[in-house]
Amino acid sequence: MNKSISKLSYSPLLCLLGLFLALTRTHAYADNIEQPEPKNFIVAAAHPLAAKAGIEILSNGGSATDAAIAIQAVLGLVEPQSSGIAGGGFILHYDALADELTSWDGRETAPSAITPEIFSNRAGTLEGFVKAMTSTDAVGVPGIPALLETVHKKYGRLNWASLFLPAIKLATDGFKITPRLHYLLSADPFIQNSPSARSIYFIQPGNTDKISSDNFTKLKAKPIGTLLKNPEYAETLIKLAENGAKSFYAGENSKKIISDLADLNPKQKLRQKDFSNYQAKQRENLCLPYRAYKVCSMGPPSSGGIALLQILGVISHFDLSTHDIDDARVIHLITESTRLAFADREKYIGDPDFINVPVTSLLEASYIKSRSELINPDKSLENITPGVIKNSSFLTPSFSPEQQSTTHFVVRDAEGNVVSMTSSVEAAFGSRIMSGGMFLNNQLTDFSFSPKKDGIAVANSVAPGKRPRSSMTPVIIFNQDGSFFAAIGSPGGPKIISYVAQTVIALLDYDLSMQEAINLPRHVTTGKTLELEADTRVSELKPKMEAMGHRVILKRQHSGLHGIRLLRDNSIEILDGGADPRREGRVLLQ
Repeated sequence: MNKSISKLSYSPLLCLLGLFLALTRTHAYADNIEQPEPKNFIVAAAHPLAAKAGIEILSNGGSATDAAIAIQAVLGLVEPQSSGIAGGGFILHYDALADELTSWDGRETAPSAITPEIFSNRAGTLEGFVKAMTSTDAVGVPGIPALLETVHKKYGRLNWASLFLPAIKLATDGFKITPRLHYLLSADPFIQNSPSARSIYFIQPGNTDKISSDNFTKLKAKPIGTLLKNPEYAETLIKLAENGAKSFYAGENSKKIISDLADLNPKQKLRQKDFSNYQAKQRENLCLPYRAYKVCSMGPPSSGGIALLQILGVISHFDLSTHDIDDARVIHLITESTRLAFADREKYIGDPDFINVPVTSLLEASYIKSRSELINPDKSLENITPGVIKNSSFLTPSFSPEQQSTTHFVVRDAEGNVVSMTSSVEAAFGSRIMSGGMFLNNQLTDFSFSPKKDGIAVANSVAPGKRPRSSMTPVIIFNQDGSFFAAIGSPGGPKIISYVAQTVIALLDYDLSMQEAINLPRHVTTGKTLELEADTRVSELKPKMEAMGHRVILKRQHSGLHGIRLLRDNSIEILDGGADPRREGRVLLQ
């Protein structure tokens, strides 16, 4: 008998599983939300099964937080390339009854044994980054279990254990491999280094009882539509469901992760005390007015919130109303605003528990106005430098090459509570190291590889217990009267900031529906090159943008925006959701 199924059969979770199945209803997937509909609650997530799990929890009386826990547990199974229990993330939560917004940090932390120079010999080259990314040195202490438990204690309504039942059932019974998962498994050159990954995701060669990671023939990924089971992941979730996050940080899960890493590298850095000391943290909300709205996002160690609010603040000094959203002038203004924000991001933003991040100064109205005055409406700035912040530690810019495999989902429950959550294992399939049926993160490669530049310390250098800077940008937007208007976010590494900024502007300046805003052709910059989404109408603007001085490339974009919007018609509330057609997400309403 399958070990995990046997354990589940004797678990107290069996009773809850029976109850869950009895209450579960069938819901149609909303492939494309063209017209807003009057509904009570809504989920927008990166996979149909994750969205379905969330809507089932809401149908059974769960809160937005309850649904978020179920969604994340399922995403770790069906979208393992993007996020998981062994990763980290950020949550914005809106409590409708209390009219209170809170921000929660579940970012991974560096081990106590780490040194600032750990990645120094790999700095500056793609080869060095790839070697670091797939090494045990890249694995940080996961933050997701603590993050989910922390918000559940404050905002949860249903029993903690019941929230993992959809994922446990899917891991035990199986789910069908999607085209995106199949493609990424087939394309990744490193994932087959993991014997566990080879056994779960790939077609096994005949007459082979044992697979060696040292000498093997490359296997083919299991075909699209194959029923995929992950009993070891079910075991991990059962422990987490029955015993809470302590089972992860002080129990078998952490011990196994440390042991599995040590098998690969006896000098690996993670220790039991690193897990025991981990805490999810509440952070200060970041909000600024934009047009007739208040836009809120995540503060440090994420750079996304500051960058987004700086972009919007700079754009607020320009009138976009006389131009279409895909007009070259609008793209130019958004691009220049983003370049200015990235210059500040690289210099000033890191873990606020380790450096003094000048948040107030970076978002001060007079400072943002001064940055807007640098923009030439007709010509791209040749050189962009960070702004001068008084009384701030002089930290030098240093780029850290984030990857683009992340997920974002949004939930609104029947009481009007909202969760906007972005989570990640960093690169596709994280470190490619599996433990407990999960891919371990490679989040430590989000640190700057060199602790100093030209002899000066950088803000995002590595240190024991420190959280690497992130670009994750979960957003919640409020109307002028303080009522909830929208929530949105995206995967995409540093490109997240461009993806989210463009979509927020589409919603607030151009009054597009959520799906229309998400469907827009992407234009992206992280400071130097302007990327126009290939084979879309904005790609035709390449000559105009180059004439303005932009360095332009045409490139496919892989945003994964998910969002919801609440419209009010007298006493009627109308929910409007959107899922990015570039990935496999769904919007479900009830």
